[in-house]
Amino acid sequence: MLGNRHDFAGIQRSKVSRRTLLRRAGLSFGSIAVAPILLAACGGAAPSAATPTTAPAAAAPTKAPAPPTATVPPAAPTAVTVPTSTPVPAQQATSAGAVKEGGTLTVSQSVDINTLDPWRGTLNVWKVIKTNIYDQLSYQDPVTYEFKPKLAKSFEWTDNNTSLLITLPSGVTFHNGEKLTADDVKFTLDSILDPKSGSWLRTFILPIQEVQVVDDTHVKLKTGRIQNQLIPAFTYVDIVPRSMGTDLAKKNPIGSGPYKFVEWVPNDHITLEKNPNYWNKDKAGHLDKIVFRPVTETETRLSQLLAGDVDLVYDFSLQDAPRMQANKSVVVSVVPPVDQMFVCYVNIRKPPFNNVDARRALGWTLDREAFIKNFLAGMGVAGNSPFTKANWAFDPKTDSAYGYDLDKAGSLLEKAGFPKGKGMNFSFLVPSGYPEFKQLSTMLQASFKTIGYQPAIEEVDIAQWASRLTQSHDFFVAVDYPPRGSADPALTYAGGLLFPPGPGNVPGVTADTIPGYVDALKAGATTLDVKARTEAYAKVQELWLDYLPGPVWFHRSTVHAALPSVKGFVPQAAFQQSFTDVWLNK
Repeated sequence: MLGNRHDFAGIQRSKVSRRTLLRRAGLSFGSIAVAPILLAACGGAAPSAATPTTAPAAAAPTKAPAPPTATVPPAAPTAVTVPTSTPVPAQQATSAGAVKEGGTLTVSQSVDINTLDPWRGTLNVWKVIKTNIYDQLSYQDPVTYEFKPKLAKSFEWTDNNTSLLITLPSGVTFHNGEKLTADDVKFTLDSILDPKSGSWLRTFILPIQEVQVVDDTHVKLKTGRIQNQLIPAFTYVDIVPRSMGTDLAKKNPIGSGPYKFVEWVPNDHITLEKNPNYWNKDKAGHLDKIVFRPVTETETRLSQLLAGDVDLVYDFSLQDAPRMQANKSVVVSVVPPVDQMFVCYVNIRKPPFNNVDARRALGWTLDREAFIKNFLAGMGVAGNSPFTKANWAFDPKTDSAYGYDLDKAGSLLEKAGFPKGKGMNFSFLVPSGYPEFKQLSTMLQASFKTIGYQPAIEEVDIAQWASRLTQSHDFFVAVDYPPRGSADPALTYAGGLLFPPGPGNVPGVTADTIPGYVDALKAGATTLDVKARTEAYAKVQELWLDYLPGPVWFHRSTVHAALPSVKGFVPQAAFQQSFTDVWLNK
């Protein structure tokens, strides 16, 4: 949620009493037991690419192809693609002959956007919209999770692997009629890299030392060495015309994508219309218009879908998924639990969690399976790594690193100098309006109470929560929901506020905190050698779990529901949702 998503769209915003939370989790009198699965109140949240009527188990363990080991000539249309996960069945695949052109797709989203700025907006709902307004140099395939060229024709590591050459197509125009050239790509990258821009994307592309324009269709990025995070990072970077300048929040979006921005009426709707001059005719889109409507209440959103008032509910609560799956009048899509993970930020700057054994104790205090069954409708997979078994970088040794064992937790706390509940004062900081954060924190609190400790839960508004984590560091433990578990590990560890060491790290991890960590990160990020990368990221995961500045608890699925008339919809795990293949059978 911090760093690039503050909407937490999959959570139904409602008040849940502590007694209800404990009952759902099977908690009573301070003890934890696995309760039965809640069959009546189930729901989902987020994109999907699985069969429409069944919730998937954990993503298939078969490994995806490893990263490439050689450069590819600029003309190759899929040069240097970086696979990350196993394929997922595409939803509602259709034959080209059956496609109907035209119509308006109405999409229900959980909240309204808060800016039109493509480089500073952090909400998932904005990411879904702007992916269709702008072109990005690369995209992540929603089925295979590979990273492939989009606006770029190819990527090639050149100059003895010290530069990345990007080849662009000719004949691309922005929505205002201006020609898109390498100068616009340079302007976009340089602007994001400028610290004055305030873009959260800066760290994603920070390895770029210089952007050189070779000619209208070629850009060379000087990096000094291979930088594996860049091609995946480009999926987040929206190319804008130089004529727009950098104050993009005050202007209507002008991109080169398959759909053009028409209007934003705050708290009512955003309208896009088809770009008749889109350069890629194979991805030009079938719909005349797309209308996005923000509706905050989950029940209202689902009722509107069942009444036919909207065509698609994009990303809703997992606890509502089973009942929607049982309704034959809609099609439910479930994205496997590969991208979004639940974690804890642990403040290692101060007692008690400046003690590594206290942090390790925390790692044994969550009954993950109970949480997944009772609060995620079973649509999640427990683990200790930012990756699942679907990602080539997953280290199998992480499986047994931590689990649910309060005896181990108690022993570690005694070793840390806090025997039998003495001397350990801390709290869980929770943002109001985010029930799953509260639910998970309540379960952790109950575990600690079982072994004699009395942590509090401090609930504050979302703005104060974010400020205390990122600015004042006035917290002990806080749950969050970062993305990029399906990305290349170079980007997973370079983005966000949990894993990258430095001033912006929420737990307080610096370059010196974990001996060998920075070196292992660099080793994995700067080579194309598959074996070397696998070994480097295995070491990164094991070092992290040994020092544990923040436990990874599990990955969760996400869900969408659509009317049967919506065809060709394949959800994207990271919310970079394309609607170019969607059409209406009306």
